Amino acid sequence: MVDRGLGCFERLSPRERQVLMALMEGQTASEISREAYVSMPTVRSQIRSILSKLGVTSQLGAVVLAYRSGWDGGPGAARGSEPERLAVGM
Repeated sequence: MVDRGLGCFERLSPRERQVLMALMEGQTASEISREAYVSMPTVRSQIRSILSKLGVTSQLGAVVLAYRSGWDGGPGAARGSEPERLAVGM
């Protein structure tokens, strides 16, 4: 895996960052859909966008990249900062 650094996470929208955090916490797309009150196609679309923006081919790849980069929720945040959580109506 290519080291992309924290800069690649700045391209993620706030909702995409929330979805990636949920994936990092082990949530499935179905669980994310229920918690965020959005449809499964919407969650799938957000995940595809995350994968494209991060240059990875799988959800696992996105999670591994996030952990290896030290990303923890913000546009370019490193571990130790307060992660954004899924919020209803966002």
